[in-house]
Amino acid sequence: MLTFAGAAKADWISQLVRFERNFEAARTPAIGGSAPDDQFRGQGGIDFGFLTRMLRGKKSMAQLRQPVADDSLLPDLHQSELAARDFSPAIESPVLLELARFTTVERGDTFAGILTAQGLAWADINEINADVNEVFRLTKLQAGWPISFRLDATVEPGAPGRLISLHFEDSDNSTVWVERTSVGYTAHRDETVFTSKLLVAEGKIESTFWVDAQALGLPYQVIKKAEQAQQCVVDFKRDISPGDSFRILFDGLIDSNGKVVDADKIHYVSFDTRKGRREVFRFVSEGRASFYDRQARRSCSSSLSLLREPLVRPFRMSSPFNPKRKHPITGKIRPHRGVDFAAPRGTRILAAGDGVVIAKRIHSGGYGKHVIIRHDSTYETLYAHMSRFPKGLRVGSRVKQSDVIGYVGTTGSSTGNHLHYEIKKNGRHIDPLKSTLPRGQKLTGAKKSAFEDEQRAIIARLDQAEALASPTAGGGG
Repeated sequence: MLTFAGAAKADWISQLVRFERNFEAARTPAIGGSAPDDQFRGQGGIDFGFLTRMLRGKKSMAQLRQPVADDSLLPDLHQSELAARDFSPAIESPVLLELARFTTVERGDTFAGILTAQGLAWADINEINADVNEVFRLTKLQAGWPISFRLDATVEPGAPGRLISLHFEDSDNSTVWVERTSVGYTAHRDETVFTSKLLVAEGKIESTFWVDAQALGLPYQVIKKAEQAQQCVVDFKRDISPGDSFRILFDGLIDSNGKVVDADKIHYVSFDTRKGRREVFRFVSEGRASFYDRQARRSCSSSLSLLREPLVRPFRMSSPFNPKRKHPITGKIRPHRGVDFAAPRGTRILAAGDGVVIAKRIHSGGYGKHVIIRHDSTYETLYAHMSRFPKGLRVGSRVKQSDVIGYVGTTGSSTGNHLHYEIKKNGRHIDPLKSTLPRGQKLTGAKKSAFEDEQRAIIARLDQAEALASPTAGGGG
């Protein structure tokens, strides 16, 4: 390759001459061999002499072709070496171009249909289906599961061999893999063996609970469970502020690399806020685990408690409760009797509390697809603009708190994917974020005594537990 930038004119002309001379020598098989075949240039080949003739003119070519004072240009030896070399074009293996794709299993999807959508050949699909069925029953494939693909971009859609690999998680600790081999495809299922250790995580709020908990090294699953334990006690948008602190006691599940990936059980969660300490303790009553405050009052998971934000995790509030709001579509003053949470399409919507489904409507006014739940003689909740309902949900269905009752969408009068959430108390709308919501009943008698014993044991374990190591701990500059 010739490099012209920054070179003197005589230098790069000399390079051209040398390149042309080498080319001419390469066309002569050996010293004294046959004359060069000029048909090469006549058939559209490259005439390197043309480049130098352009630069210096035809008249000066004789001078340029004279021997150059360069010890590297030894005629006999140079041509002998060139004759011994193979100047045929090198044939290289084609470069593998990978294409990463991701998809989510939708209701009604089949594994074969998903593979077809990725451009796989039918012969490959049949082989992959058979291989996967040996390690995982494809009839158990569930809506909402993500599947990751690595495709060979050099293979046309519909041609064999397009898939390099795919994988999906069929449980919290196992992954199904399909990989291309020299003789076809192979499938296997990898299960992760976890060890359990009692851990305590302590941190300060500098941004938000989720951000600071992740910075501390807590995985998503543990943060979600801790948030769910406190969601009826703490308003994570209003009660938590920079300078507050949190403490979580849990049985951590640790993988073979020593990384905490989940929590088998959350025993205790506390937040020290400007309004005081908010803490809950895990206690099993009548075979059901729930969280209670120090006064033995159940925080959530009862028919007399309601969630302020009935989604799988906190999302941004896009529109507050406002009786005098201007509607974003009509522009008219129209009361906004609930709270909107901006969340991606397909995000799971949870029942705010135990109750009975009294309405499941496809389209009704501006609500679009929505569900109404009656919790008791006092409270009702409404969830609007859903994209779809879960299988089996119908009017009359009994639901427990945190059961999935729908998925976020933008049906009805909506400008984007979000959940519209309303609470009625004695037939009147109340603000889900600012109003006082029911917290559940208190334990009494023998159950209260058993809870107090468990509470003392949990407090003792706080000092015995191993502190969660921060990801940045021990890192030096």
